[in-house]
Amino acid sequence: MKRVLIIFLVITGLFACKKGMQDYRHSSPLSATDVSTYDFLKQQGGLYDTLLLLIDRVHLTDTLKSQNITFFVPQDNSIQAAIRNLNYTREKMDSAGNWTIDSIPLIVWDSLLRRYMLRGNVTADSLNYADGSNLVSLYGREMNGKTVKTNASGAVGGGTVLLQYSDKNNSRFVRNWSFAYTQNADIKTKNGIIHILEERHVFGFNSFTGMAFPKSLEPFQGPYLGFPIPIPGIVNAADFDEGPVNIAYRVANASGGHAYRPDDPGTETCSTGDAQVSKGGLYNVGWTTGGDWLRYTVDIAEAGDYEVNLRTAGGGDGIIYLEIDGNRVSPDIPTPSTGGWQTWRSNISTCTLPQGKHFLFVRIKQANLNLHRMIFKKL
Repeated sequence: MKRVLIIFLVITGLFACKKGMQDYRHSSPLSATDVSTYDFLKQQGGLYDTLLLLIDRVHLTDTLKSQNITFFVPQDNSIQAAIRNLNYTREKMDSAGNWTIDSIPLIVWDSLLRRYMLRGNVTADSLNYADGSNLVSLYGREMNGKTVKTNASGAVGGGTVLLQYSDKNNSRFVRNWSFAYTQNADIKTKNGIIHILEERHVFGFNSFTGMAFPKSLEPFQGPYLGFPIPIPGIVNAADFDEGPVNIAYRVANASGGHAYRPDDPGTETCSTGDAQVSKGGLYNVGWTTGGDWLRYTVDIAEAGDYEVNLRTAGGGDGIIYLEIDGNRVSPDIPTPSTGGWQTWRSNISTCTLPQGKHFLFVRIKQANLNLHRMIFKKL
């Protein structure tokens, strides 16, 4: 009987200890320091030198020394990753030179750094809800914090407790949020709480490149095929540049077909088309109206006079002329009726072209025509 009682007490004690660990795991910060948040980061052997430099530049030093702040701390590697992503984007958009932290306006650093800072003490315990807790950063940005239990030794939720810190991106839908996770949490400083984010986090969530380099947010503009179309050669009408209306094209009738691409200029299968230059050769542009135009990025091998052969079809007479970079380079080119929208003919004229990469504009002065391609030959 005595042995049974001892076993019962031991088991009861074990369950009591386990319950206590679960219930009070984050009832107090896991570690503490008697220095300010700023000074604690400064003591970490150079791990946060870049971060502290930026904090100094945007005048947040006093905030992290004396105000009651919870700081989800991005590591220097996170900032370097953001810079690498930015320069990769700049390279893809043909913007010369790599940028450094000095290249980026201070207002960008200030705005993004404040997304990681909250007023008051926000510990892991306060975020222990199924949907987390909605938070507000120093600049009023809506964020969310949530505890996440990892798995360990085959036990679901039996591993380390992490914090998930999310930028809500002005959306109430979780699928639109950007997430970061902690490496260490609940470090109590003299004036607040620190949560260290994982090294793999990219600074700025998904906003850094767009804010630092606004051009990256603009709709893509450039040659549809990914390279300038060479002249002399064939320019398929359906391969007009990619980009927004009034930049890559202008059409009055946006209700045409989209057999080749989804842009507003209508495209349809050409009865005599071929793909000898590109798939665009299988289609023609249609549903044209007087005043419409299309832009093509071209690479002209040699300056001089060229023969241009416009392949058109239509139920009425039309007129086309050509421009390079906004300067007219051809006379009006008549495109007589062919009696059918897929009955094709050649319309031959001449134009004078400069050497190099340029924008070729095809301007439709009078409609009633479909345009399949333009063939340029050096005279």
